[in-house]
Amino acid sequence: MNIDEQLPVLEYPQPGLDIIKELTSPRLIKSHLPYRFLPSDLHNGNSKVIYMARNPKDLVVSYYQFHRSLRTMSYRGTFQEFCRRFMNDKLGYGSWFDHVQEFWDHHLDSNVLFLKYEDLHKDLGTMVEQLVRFLGVSYDKAQLESTVEHCHLLIDQCCNAEALPIGRGTLGYI
Repeated sequence: MNIDEQLPVLEYPQPGLDIIKELTSPRLIKSHLPYRFLPSDLHNGNSKVIYMARNPKDLVVSYYQFHRSLRTMSYRGTFQEFCRRFMNDKLGYGSWFDHVQEFWDHHLDSNVLFLKYEDLHKDLGTMVEQLVRFLGVSYDKAQLESTVEHCHLLIDQCCNAEALPIGRGTLGYI
């Protein structure tokens, strides 16, 4: 089973909503949708949202590489032009600034956990503790340490991979 089957993306046509419907509760579903477009269950507190924000300086580099790798976009402009487009909200997925602000406006809601990608690398243990508390998962110190160690191994595998499949080909060191 690939990552998109294990953690399907709500708005992607493949593997599609059928996979999501087949998942047993509690379900983990990824999305890049703005807060206002999420299903109503997420707005009324019946489900939980974990939002991961990323520093825009780092994000724009990754976003540029992503746009260049996709068959459907095949962006061929310069990085400087891409940055201008990013800053002026001229990219296909809408404003990063508005997207983050929408979720930040709900960061005090009991069903929203607002995290920063950079904190994941600073202190993974604290991040895992925040997640398990938010999700209501019971754990002991040994389980927490084991989970953090496993996450470090996964991060190392990802970061040290020669290339990861993205779009029409591969993109290394995401």
